[in-house]
Amino acid sequence: MFKAIFSDEAMLQMENLDRISKKKAAKAIRNFEELGQYAHNSRNLGDIWEIKTDNVRIYFDYEENKIIIIGLVVLKKSQKAPKRFIEQAKRHIDRVRQKIKNGEI
Repeated sequence: MFKAIFSDEAMLQMENLDRISKKKAAKAIRNFEELGQYAHNSRNLGDIWEIKTDNVRIYFDYEENKIIIIGLVVLKKSQKAPKRFIEQAKRHIDRVRQKIKNGEI
């Protein structure tokens, strides 16, 4: 089983989703926490992973001890993940990794 940790930015983005989108995203994250890469709604994008609902994209990466760090939560506006979202998510994830390393989390 995995444990999800949100970057500050991802938590704020999650909170700003409408009620239905928030419920779908939370369910998708819980599904991944239980099933890992076998969750039907996830895929590897190379440098980063994505969890999908019909209208929300959640970008994350793995950390030691079965922790996933969620770097970005966005509403879907196109079929392909924009590179700027992936780069932004990676920056957020790197900040969370540094906090973990420093014992802040």
